[in-house]
Amino acid sequence: MKPNVLYFVCHDLGRALGCYGAGIPTPHLDAFAAQSIRFTDAHCASPACSPSRACAMSGRYAHQTGALGLSHMGWPLHLRHRTTVDDFNAAGYQTILSGINHERHPRTDRYEVDMTREWDDWKLPRAVDNALAALRERDPARPFYLNIATQEPHACIWKDVGGRIPPMPPDWPGWTPPGMPLTPALEAAFRRFAAAVVFLDREFGRLLAGIAELGLADDTLIIFTTDHGMAGPRGKGSLYGLGTEIAFLMRLPDRACAGSTHSFPLSNISFRATFAEAAGIETVDTPAGASFWPAVRGKESPPEDAIFLSRNFHGEKPWRTEDDYIDCYDPIRAVRTATHLYIRNFRPAAKPPEPLPAVGCVPDQDPKNWEVSWTLPTHSRAEEEIYLLTEDSLELCNVAHDPAHAIVLADLRSRLDSWMAATGDFLPAPPPLRHEEPGWGPNWPS
Repeated sequence: MKPNVLYFVCHDLGRALGCYGAGIPTPHLDAFAAQSIRFTDAHCASPACSPSRACAMSGRYAHQTGALGLSHMGWPLHLRHRTTVDDFNAAGYQTILSGINHERHPRTDRYEVDMTREWDDWKLPRAVDNALAALRERDPARPFYLNIATQEPHACIWKDVGGRIPPMPPDWPGWTPPGMPLTPALEAAFRRFAAAVVFLDREFGRLLAGIAELGLADDTLIIFTTDHGMAGPRGKGSLYGLGTEIAFLMRLPDRACAGSTHSFPLSNISFRATFAEAAGIETVDTPAGASFWPAVRGKESPPEDAIFLSRNFHGEKPWRTEDDYIDCYDPIRAVRTATHLYIRNFRPAAKPPEPLPAVGCVPDQDPKNWEVSWTLPTHSRAEEEIYLLTEDSLELCNVAHDPAHAIVLADLRSRLDSWMAATGDFLPAPPPLRHEEPGWGPNWPS
């Protein structure tokens, strides 16, 4: 009997879990990590919601599929591209979706059972309830592939803190990522973020309890991850570590390798091939990302010593205004190894540079504007950036123009050029036109 597969992907978490050293109490996920394999250097291939999920599901880079931006801004993963869902459908699995489908329009992703009908289906409690209900009603003679994807802890649900989401206790000391100043605006934002993460942890614990009660815990491969890094300065939408880093935990049915860690650079572009190999099935086509399953089982070295990252479009507000969201085109490519991060900005003037701690902060900023509560540098972005990860883990000192690193610069520049050519990147030419007009598709409430 092939294993069941449960793929849980939340929104905007990064690695903000206790098991990754964050100061947020996440006891259920920490206990799950102790039973799982924990990956400490996992990243998304494209740090925006829809592009990242499209990369993970299709096993192809954003510029190979046209999923260059948010699906509801006209960049959905086209239906001609095969995904993990197609792999498991072809292998006879019952495929189930509970929660948000953000790589395509709702109810277009070829799941056999798709339970998304209204906005509240995207929220954690409803997603967990629907998933457990589907498992109770499934055909027990068939294995299942269940994708649970939730909004939490995306910043759009922080408004629910104090309502359906309990706030952090008054005596909680607070937490921000390393190197980030604790301004009043950021402190208030991260208290809401932490409350949403604690809520996520509680609901994930409820899901695990339900899986155990149904007698499915010992024959189900359970994967927990997120789409990209947390929101905030130098986070989501950027190719710095805080923007691309993801939590990634795999609990094997036999609990093999429980509590072990892997520190090799890993991209979610490899998820599709890896999940198929772990389940003992074939992909219906050939993904760009190679399976790292043999490395997980200790049989081979990791397939790659570098991962490649890209940013194209992302819906965001213009800097320091309250205007509506725009589809910001800011093309960036990067290559990340265990020791270096090389970034190439193709339109340095598209946005201001990300803020640095050394520049200072604005302590009296309105908390509504927490994303810009950290003073922006006055200089423009460089076309190239290199960070020495072994010495500069916060990626604050760009050494691209230091002659001492000229050999590394030339090597990483060449590797990025080769990858772009091999994967058919459109850069430096203009991007292709969006597939369709912005919208949520024909199956969704306006």
